Amino acid sequence: MPTETSQLLLLLNWMSPTFPIGAFAYSHGMEQAIADERLKTAEDVNSWLSDLITQGSGWNDAVLFARCWQDDVAELNELALALSSSAERYNESTHLGRNFGIAADVWLNTGKPEGEMAYSVAAGRACAKAGIDQTQALIAFLQGFCAAQVSVAVRLIPLGQTRGLEVLRDLAPLIAETATRAQSAALDDIGGACIGADIAAMKHETLEPRIFRT
Repeated sequence: MPTETSQLLLLLNWMSPTFPIGAFAYSHGMEQAIADERLKTAEDVNSWLSDLITQGSGWNDAVLFARCWQDDVAELNELALALSSSAERYNESTHLGRNFGIAADVWLNTGKPEGEMAYSVAAGRACAKAGIDQTQALIAFLQGFCAAQVSVAVRLIPLGQTRGLEVLRDLAPLIAETATRAQSAALDDIGGACIGADIAAMKHETLEPRIFRT
């Protein structure tokens, strides 16, 4: 098949919520925010995710993902792991990263990853190795992050499938804009101001009962 078609199919597989990396088991701290009644409506979820992908962990991951086309992956991974704001965030990123590396190797045949690798770097490295267009990969990566978070809200608030789709629809322009910014961003542009989300991820370690691992 044509190269572009092959790469698009790879991207659709790798960023699909059905890709077997266990992303459905992680809430990125959102479960705690819902338990604290900070997220009750679709508007709350939209605002929460907008902040995460423009000035929080979602933004940082997007920049790290994008730099995999230019920078040394080992150094990027060290930075990505150091940026984990809590034990749960670290575990989420490394577990997803390891599982992504193993699953993506079905296509890449580069061998199972050694050591712990952050999900953003594992996914970015795979897309870069496969020659996938960086812009398309970034959009798919951010879309996948938001879709996974909306899925948490749909199940826990509960938000409802239709309202969840409306959140994703409304986030689409911001996802595209953030992907464009991340593509031209340098590592010095990494930083966050979503302290509430970080604290929620820390508090989630002791939340009982809970459904999600983070």
